Amino acid sequence: MDIHKRIKQLRLEHEWKQSELAEKLGLQQKQISAYERGASKPSTEALIKLAKIFNVSLDYLVGNLHGHNHSLKVRDKELMRYFEILDQYDDEERTMAKEMLNLLIMKHKFLELSRTTSENLINSK
Repeated sequence: MDIHKRIKQLRLEHEWKQSELAEKLGLQQKQISAYERGASKPSTEALIKLAKIFNVSLDYLVGNLHGHNHSLKVRDKELMRYFEILDQYDDEERTMAKEMLNLLIMKHKFLELSRTTSENLINSK
């Protein structure tokens, strides 16, 4: 992934507006817009600040997935392929996918809580 796409992706993951990221970097919003469009490349100083703000390595920021501090340990290769495909979709579709995944995770948390509560009730008798 190109650096301009990575900057936009990370900004959206943090749910920041371009103006919010610009303020954190001490830049103007139009500079962030230029970075994200690929019209301008960040200076070394700006790259270092971006990496710190997003809590990622410089390697990850410039395109090396393994440099991301949140290392992915997905055993299911098909699932990983789905994530790679979803990453190419527009914001609305990615948001929808995240919401569906969140519902599945909440379901499992609820079932685990329900099972634990039932076991505790049985053990307390």
